[in-house]
Amino acid sequence: MRVVKLERAEGLRAEDVRWAFALTSRSSDVDTLKSLPFTVFGMTSHGGVFTSSGYTPGSFLLVAGPEDGVYAKPYFAEGNVHTIEAEVARVSEEIKRGFGKPDILFVMPTLGLEERVVRVLDRAFESGVRIFGGTAADNDFSGDWWTFTNGMATSSGVVVVAFKSDTPILSTFHAGYILTRNRGVVTKAEHPDTGGTIIYEIDGKPAAEVYASWLKTHGFDIGDVLRKGGIIPFEIAGLNPIARAYGRDIVVSHVFEVLPEKKAVLVLSYIREGEEVYHATATDSFLVSRTAVVVRKSLDPFFRIAGGILVYCAGCIAPIKGRLDEISKIYRKMVRGAPFIGAATYGEQGSIRVKGEIKNFHANQMINTVIFTRR
Repeated sequence: MRVVKLERAEGLRAEDVRWAFALTSRSSDVDTLKSLPFTVFGMTSHGGVFTSSGYTPGSFLLVAGPEDGVYAKPYFAEGNVHTIEAEVARVSEEIKRGFGKPDILFVMPTLGLEERVVRVLDRAFESGVRIFGGTAADNDFSGDWWTFTNGMATSSGVVVVAFKSDTPILSTFHAGYILTRNRGVVTKAEHPDTGGTIIYEIDGKPAAEVYASWLKTHGFDIGDVLRKGGIIPFEIAGLNPIARAYGRDIVVSHVFEVLPEKKAVLVLSYIREGEEVYHATATDSFLVSRTAVVVRKSLDPFFRIAGGILVYCAGCIAPIKGRLDEISKIYRKMVRGAPFIGAATYGEQGSIRVKGEIKNFHANQMINTVIFTRR
């Protein structure tokens, strides 16, 4: 495998490329990327792309050749919250008929569709296939995000990539936060069509007040936002998600906004009434060093690394400004110099094992990696 810039990708010969995974922070490049003369799939990334040279604006491709022994087939589904489930169900049947059971599914949905995409795929493959991926992002939260494959692109839909490999595909989904003693049970919530969860009550108390009190115990104050409502500053929210525990693993949700009339909070993933939630926290150093942890948890000493994909939460970028190149440096060291690219995403999809069973999730503020191997 190798990483190439878009400017050089146009000169690649189709017979030398089995597939290419593309990431770009320039939406203006999407038309060119989806028109490349070989199998290509990808999405837009927030601010830049993680590569061995750092977190860099532009368009980059991880290119696999026939010699790498990794097979990939992308599937495209366009739709909104009312239609996407039927489209993903169609894609699931196409995968089973034309590709068989994948080793892994990599998804690139757009904002608000993630829960539905993961749920339908997980059901179609009877929770027997790991699902990883990231939500397409833009540079200013204006909606200029795209997911694409050959000849097709959408700002409302998903590209699902089915992978098989001659050697294991390694992967991990990780939070990089620690649980505090603050916790409670969600006693009133609803799930808007736009995605996520509005939490009205935790332990029967107004959720926004509960969350604000949790933050105060760790030195964070959102008094103005609590009174007036609005988006919680990323510098605070990025260090203080709420979490659910699954054995030794946790899955976190970004607390995005306070709705002052109801004293509720909007979180960007799906949480049910009756679930126990925790206040999780981190430092900027935690958010950088988890890059090493997610790779370490994936590695298999019996196989060499051929290439990697990194998915890193864009919401965690605000608290660690100035250290983004460090993430690339750590990842490069951990994969022993193998080629890789990484996206800064608006949501993360991944898999953990709970009592030996695969559990696929959409979550926020997480990190995941997919690592291709060779003997």
